[in-house]
Amino acid sequence: LFPDTYYFFGSARAADVVKMMRDNFNRKVSIGLAEDIEKSGKSLDEILTMASIIQDEAYDGYAEKQTISGILWKRIDKGMLLQVDATIRYVNGRGSSDITMKDLGDDNPYNTYVHKGLPPTPIGSPGLEAIKAAMHPVASAYFFYLHDRDATIHYAKTYAEHKANIAKYLK
Repeated sequence: LFPDTYYFFGSARAADVVKMMRDNFNRKVSIGLAEDIEKSGKSLDEILTMASIIQDEAYDGYAEKQTISGILWKRIDKGMLLQVDATIRYVNGRGSSDITMKDLGDDNPYNTYVHKGLPPTPIGSPGLEAIKAAMHPVASAYFFYLHDRDATIHYAKTYAEHKANIAKYLK
């Protein structure tokens, strides 16, 4: 189902709403981006799952979404864990600052701190910008990122740099 602005009459049936949202998805993604999806070398499911993570992880526009996309695809390519809070929040419904060590060790299939690769399904309905970012990642030297309390993103090339960012911006 595609997230967008829809207008319905009060008498609209649930099936009509779902059909309109699916038709919109097909127009914008399945058909509209079919060539880009094929060129990406990823399946539609992979693109949508990654885009759903990007949608939840990025706060500041398309460039940030593309950079995060590049970092996350690179982590998958290198066999690293994604370790994204978005997948933990999807399971437990709590904010990043409320995630516990127990949450990080939970053995559910959406926990990207435990399981390598993408989770089994999207964690939400990504918008068009996140979908495009998942197909068009920007390469960088970075492997890590975090947002400070003001939603400013900070990137790091190494885990040591990332730990320093955590100490500087989140403690």
